[in-house]
Amino acid sequence: MFVPPTWIEGWLIQFGMFIIIPLIVAIIVGLIVKKKKNSKELTILSIVSSFILMGIIMMPVVSVYWHYAYELPSVQEKVITVEEWQPRPGIKYNTEGMMIIDNADQLMLLTTENEGFVNEENLLFDKFNTRDILNNLKINGTYKIKYYGWRNGFNSGFPNILEVSEVIDESNAVKTRNSELFGVKFAN
Repeated sequence: MFVPPTWIEGWLIQFGMFIIIPLIVAIIVGLIVKKKKNSKELTILSIVSSFILMGIIMMPVVSVYWHYAYELPSVQEKVITVEEWQPRPGIKYNTEGMMIIDNADQLMLLTTENEGFVNEENLLFDKFNTRDILNNLKINGTYKIKYYGWRNGFNSGFPNILEVSEVIDESNAVKTRNSELFGVKFAN
């Protein structure tokens, strides 16, 4: 059974891979440059540029590590009944108190069991069909879905739907009208 990482564990992994490893490499490069060139300015420049370069290099490395260490093992299936689609937490409002919803990534699925799921694209899972998933999950319909991830209140993280594995019951299902979900929305 998959046990999600605590926020402290996730923070330590991210901090270690994004900050500590680039910092160690940058210090080593700085020491080498100082020994060979004996220039304070060149040493500082080499430390800063090495740190930035290593940070850029570590971005895909950390993403792939996180995917294989945590996201892939967390894939599960579950039977859900769709209650509604609504704007995701964290969607920004403009100065007039309105937000513009223009893609399925900005919506969140709520179930009758009070669970939330996001529907985001993901390169490492080869998932680029968020609009199809949105259209397949009808209000009041019951479905078996495959998802990955876990609820994380610390950063408002939710599991991400990968696919609709099976239609269980659509006898009372109502097709979601995209015109009600997308476009300009006013603050509640």
